[in-house]
Amino acid sequence: MNNDDNFKWACTACSYANWPLARKCVVCKTPKDAFVDVEGLKHKPEVIQPPSVKWSCRICTFDNWPASLKCTMCQTSKEDETGQGSRVEGACAASTAVTRQSRRSRKQKNSQEVVPKDKWVCMRCTYVNFNKSKKCVMCQMTPSATYLRQLSNSSASSTESGESRRPGRIIEKCTRSDRRRVDRKRCVYDSDRKKQIRNVILQEDWIWINACIGAIEGDVVPVETYLQAVGSITRSLSLEECRLLATDGVSLDPGQTLGHLAVRFSNPNIAVLICGYQQQMARPSSTAAATVSPTAPALKRMPSYESPKTANEIRHIVASHLRQNTLDDFPCYYMCDPVTFVLPLDIRQLNTIVQGRLFDDILDTDAQRVLETEGCINWSTEIVDVYESKLYALWNRSAGDCLLDAGLQGTWGVNDRDGSLRKALSVSLNLATDKFYPRWREYERMYAAHMHYTLSEPQWNTTWKKLLKLAEQPGKSLEQSHVFCLAHILRRPIIVYGVKYVHNQTGEVLDYARFEGIYLPLLWDINFCIKSPIVLGYTRGHFSALVGVQREGNEGLLLPLVDSQSRPLLAHFITEREVGCCSLSLSLSLSLSLTVPQVGLQDDLIREWLETRVTPAGTLCAVQTVASCNIMLQHLLDAWILKYRKTSTT
Repeated sequence: MNNDDNFKWACTACSYANWPLARKCVVCKTPKDAFVDVEGLKHKPEVIQPPSVKWSCRICTFDNWPASLKCTMCQTSKEDETGQGSRVEGACAASTAVTRQSRRSRKQKNSQEVVPKDKWVCMRCTYVNFNKSKKCVMCQMTPSATYLRQLSNSSASSTESGESRRPGRIIEKCTRSDRRRVDRKRCVYDSDRKKQIRNVILQEDWIWINACIGAIEGDVVPVETYLQAVGSITRSLSLEECRLLATDGVSLDPGQTLGHLAVRFSNPNIAVLICGYQQQMARPSSTAAATVSPTAPALKRMPSYESPKTANEIRHIVASHLRQNTLDDFPCYYMCDPVTFVLPLDIRQLNTIVQGRLFDDILDTDAQRVLETEGCINWSTEIVDVYESKLYALWNRSAGDCLLDAGLQGTWGVNDRDGSLRKALSVSLNLATDKFYPRWREYERMYAAHMHYTLSEPQWNTTWKKLLKLAEQPGKSLEQSHVFCLAHILRRPIIVYGVKYVHNQTGEVLDYARFEGIYLPLLWDINFCIKSPIVLGYTRGHFSALVGVQREGNEGLLLPLVDSQSRPLLAHFITEREVGCCSLSLSLSLSLSLTVPQVGLQDDLIREWLETRVTPAGTLCAVQTVASCNIMLQHLLDAWILKYRKTSTT
């Protein structure tokens, strides 16, 4: 092989060393004929020898290319103030000057021919930015004032000349090309890349993207904003938008609308909003501005909807306050900061009309009606009127996470959207199986004995594994054992008021509902737990948080520990040793059919774990104390009640 084939030729524009067979520079496309033989060679190109062509830095001795004005490693200038430092030979210096001049002229030529007049080119990275961008989208460099002045003059002259432009179409083209370029590299976008895409996307498209995120996460505010600004409920996701919204746990398909997303991710509140808007648009133009019909389900406005940022911060606080016990052989998660959510006292100062509107916005009216009709809550006029301890069923998601949503609403006032409680529940049941399983098995054995059937040990193990799998899967309905574990995570008793029977759609009784009763954190030390309980309601296979309105002087709310027929509520998962009897007899309604000694022993156990009080009418009640409210929770309630306070004054 000829040795001349190994000699590379240096490009006069960028000094790149190309192979002899290359007719153009691989980097800048400069023809090979433009080569200047600075060494006087007439028959073959110059031999590129890196040690003689590059210049050595005087600080770090790194060999830099001739076109480099500063050292690549230490950023030291090529020629210091004393004139020291290695320099290239005269020919190389001449070649470097030619390189800079040709590169500068080529950039100017490209900017004049390609760049539109409504954009400007970054001098550092050559990225084409819009005129409204104060900094370069890619490298964050701020252009000089002189350059911006020249740019404004050129745009003004083009406007005066009558040259018409369509910036919307330019932005749309830039958006699509930018997305295609990003999609080829990766499908999951980081936050910085999303910010860059946000700078080049249309405002209408960005409102649509936020509405899709709201339909996925159950946030009503961005969906309402989109319907008010755009109003198109038939718009569907494109392939680029599906890739933009794709995350590790969510994969979307092109062609889906807001209604499809609301149904797929089990957000009925979003679906009701879209259906109401569709009915409103279907009316004649004379009544187009009317509200949704009274028969349509009311739009819910929870406190977390008014301040979504504050609600997200509260969820982060909850996640940081969940700790795992590592001091003994019970590795269960627990909540550090005890918080109890109650409606603010300012509600009592609103007029009757505004109060009714407020309760319609936050209450699950169906659950409230069923619980009051069945005599589960608010059956004692003494507790409701005299002690001002009326309970209200808050609305939450109707998916299988309703138990965890209700538990977090009763403490921090937000839904468990990020799954913090679900994860803590699953890990606690799996790691502390040796503690939860024996107590659960003994409790279920007593129920099976009452129903006259028995299970073998493999059957018990299979049933327990199913319960563990339910705790791991988001959206799956939870059972009694999960309520018992949740009481240990919250380190406080849980009182459940619920219906006693499960009915089908025709009203026929299918089975006993076993959720009503008291769940005590019996596996913890009693001094480690809080005596103030939280209250949940159970109806039609759904859990709701039951909260009251704050009383004057922060006095506690009274929660009856008996039902409307004065029968004591069942304390679940208590053992025969704790009750002091050989067996626990269950009545057909699945509440304890206790003898007088048994009632006394259970009352002693309840009084030990709960702060109790007996009313003048003889009703045994638990006291739910409200300590000082968390500052973030207080900000959330202040922003939410402010709207109703303004409405009440006007």
